[in-house]
Amino acid sequence: MIKLSDIILDEAVYTPYRTMVQVVSNNASPSVLADLIRALPGVTTCTIAGSDDAAKRYTFKVKIITQKPPSEALEALKKNAMSKYTEINAFKVAANSVERMKRPGEY
Repeated sequence: MIKLSDIILDEAVYTPYRTMVQVVSNNASPSVLADLIRALPGVTTCTIAGSDDAAKRYTFKVKIITQKPPSEALEALKKNAMSKYTEINAFKVAANSVERMKRPGEY
């Protein structure tokens, strides 16, 4: 017989992270790119932080939730973005901007 305490203790632990991402795209606007990034697995929010329209380079603040270490999760995010969307020509994660956020209940 399964006890409720066993179910609670086996619950998956997700950790939220925030980072800055730079995207180069020749044919998509920043708002379209933000929507595409939001649709990627693990992404909870994506906001436009800056843009260089002449260079077609855009910066986004992205929040993700994952069970993996942050480096592995962000590499998967980059791989998914580059493979799923032809609109994205380059996708760089600012490694020095990765910040672990508090989980619900951690105050």
